Amino acid sequence: MTEKRQHQFSNQSFRLTVLDNGLRVITTEMPEVKSASISLLIGVGSRHETDQYAGVSHFLEHIVFKGTNTRPEPKLISGAIEGVGGIINAETEQELTNYWCKVPANYVSQSLDLLLDMIRNSLIDENEVNKERDVIIDELAMTHDHPEYQVETLIDGMLWPSHPLSRDIGGTKETVCNITPAILKDHIEKYYSPLNTVISVAGNIHHDEILQQINSLTSDWIGANPPDYIPYLNNQHCSESKIKYRRPEQAYLSMALPAISIFHDDRDALGLLNVAIGEGMSSRLFIELRENRGLAYDIHSSLVHFQDCGAFTVRAGIEPGKVYDAAKIILEQLEAIKCGIELSEFNKARTMAAGRLMLRMEDSRSVASWFGIQEMLLNEIIDPQTAIYKLNSVTPEDVNRISKSVFEFTNLNIAVVGPCRSSKKLEQLVQN
Repeated sequence: MTEKRQHQFSNQSFRLTVLDNGLRVITTEMPEVKSASISLLIGVGSRHETDQYAGVSHFLEHIVFKGTNTRPEPKLISGAIEGVGGIINAETEQELTNYWCKVPANYVSQSLDLLLDMIRNSLIDENEVNKERDVIIDELAMTHDHPEYQVETLIDGMLWPSHPLSRDIGGTKETVCNITPAILKDHIEKYYSPLNTVISVAGNIHHDEILQQINSLTSDWIGANPPDYIPYLNNQHCSESKIKYRRPEQAYLSMALPAISIFHDDRDALGLLNVAIGEGMSSRLFIELRENRGLAYDIHSSLVHFQDCGAFTVRAGIEPGKVYDAAKIILEQLEAIKCGIELSEFNKARTMAAGRLMLRMEDSRSVASWFGIQEMLLNEIIDPQTAIYKLNSVTPEDVNRISKSVFEFTNLNIAVVGPCRSSKKLEQLVQN
């Protein structure tokens, strides 16, 4: 095994070790806490899937909780963690799957054994697969009925046309019905490889003990490099607007623009711009649309960064008769910030972003995810102090430059779900 990186920050330290089979292990010692958290990350998500088996990563994330050779019942998995007061769960995203738990620190050893058992020795029993298929289909039906979900589906379809990023992470009823035990086993074989896995452990732990245990549990685990994700080729060539009629009293508005990848040099600058525009009740959009004009019940902006693309999105809950006015004011605010961000606004955004990051570092689960996700997606770890240093290195000029690049409305997308019928005014907005 090889220790690649070690870094000290505050009273915490992280160490990255690569085992002989390629498995990457990150430990972060937090002696002041009573907990330990584990993030076991697999480099596979919905964008790695074919159209026929869309949702297979999410399906597999569900099924590994149903039993292993040594823990043949679901209760022996969840109960082992919950029985000591811990939490266990998992999430499937577009580019990774994250199995995680948080437990009292003295139970970290048995928790590591359990998580590795789940992903390496899942029974993938046909009866359990059939039962879970019904659960997932019901879950998709309930989610798809929400107008908030529907508006994001419309936006994703415009941002990433004819690409896996446009699909629901869970797939569809039709694709979920295509997924069999054999397909799930093949997915494990392709992607659940030590070369495609990062284990990040944070909390009141000792590096040497964690490393020794993981090495012992995984020394016989081998696997090849998995297939790569399907690249995004920027298939959007013009602005677009869509309206889906729904009866709810509130209309849901989403406006999105293509943005930058996770590797882009201006990611921090765009992050600060996003904070200033639409994060929190002191942001530009919240003050202007809710406080000053009363056009929105709720409004915020967000960023998503993938390995080869990204998006900036504004979301709002609005009275149906105010949708056009709200969309117009949002665009005016985005256009105005291209003229330059005020120094006081810039400094506030930078302080806010740094403060949020430091607060995250008080929780072992957040720390484990912070380091693990960076290593998985970036193949690089930036500790919080370095991250804050990079934030402090961003200038107002950097923010102004990226605002002019991203807030180019030739690829503007607008989606509305609610009791609205006419898209004429929205079409005029995207054409101007």
